[in-house]
Amino acid sequence: MNIWPKDAKKSEDWPEWEKAVQIELTQLQQMGTWRLVEKPPDAIPLANKWTFIRKRNKAGEIVKHKARLVVKGCAQRPGYDYVETFSPVVRMETIRAILALVPIKGLKIQQMDVKGLTSMGY
Repeated sequence: MNIWPKDAKKSEDWPEWEKAVQIELTQLQQMGTWRLVEKPPDAIPLANKWTFIRKRNKAGEIVKHKARLVVKGCAQRPGYDYVETFSPVVRMETIRAILALVPIKGLKIQQMDVKGLTSMGY
């Protein structure tokens, strides 16, 4: 369940959320997903917001506070706000689950290209 930013700031978990925000910003910077530039006079900035999620284990205990900076992509205009698109990142747990199903279901894998974020501990 997502936590609203105003609620996250008021909660006793805020120090954990703040760490999660710093981790997210560091990852985005290390991956080169953005750079700070001057806004062109005719540009219309896209709105963004933080989303906060508590990750829990099977027992329901909080194991991680996760923060993501998201942009309202539905407001983007092709050719003006962006010229390229990129595929989302796949988690290793997802790949492992799919590979585990291959022999069980008698499937065949023809091609797969996976790049991970091992340098960041993922």
